[in-house]
Amino acid sequence: MIKIASLAAVFALSATLALAEEAKKAPAKDAKPSIDASHEVTFTSTVKSVDQNTRVVTLLGRGGEEVTFTADKRIKNLPQLKVGDEVTVTLVESLKARVLDPGEKVTLGTQRDSSLSTAPLGAKPAGTQTSDVHVVATVAAIDVPNMVVTLKGANGETWPVKARSKANIQKLKVGDNIDIRSTKSLAVKVTEAKK
Repeated sequence: MIKIASLAAVFALSATLALAEEAKKAPAKDAKPSIDASHEVTFTSTVKSVDQNTRVVTLLGRGGEEVTFTADKRIKNLPQLKVGDEVTVTLVESLKARVLDPGEKVTLGTQRDSSLSTAPLGAKPAGTQTSDVHVVATVAAIDVPNMVVTLKGANGETWPVKARSKANIQKLKVGDNIDIRSTKSLAVKVTEAKK
């Protein structure tokens, strides 16, 4: 159910939210700043209608909102979807970042990995998609008054990151390497209508 993935993305954890988590932790005074944040959102809708010929599905949310979409042909178990079934979507995101120690081995660049698992043919529709991104970036600039750190990737691309803690931004220096790992997992599960 591709459109459900789009709806779940609205609740995505942004780097800004993750950076807010760093302020809640009390690291040692001289410790380099780090982030270890995660976020989980689950919502459930009921199947209001499903047309097996056109593959058009309408879901009804708990608050009465409706979402109508055409199910992708890759959804192999659509015939098992019935009116009244419950569709539960869970989005889990995590972000971890740490400043590497001087002399620690660094491989600049980006690595991406993803996986997809689905329910066996004939079962109720279900699946989980996970994507992992690992980036090692270098601190290219630090703007303490505006609380902005500019990171630079291996390809020379730069991007600004808004910091939340002045104490942490003052512990960084240009040239520091930051190891960043992001994981997103989206699980969709259909269960029969409750009797």
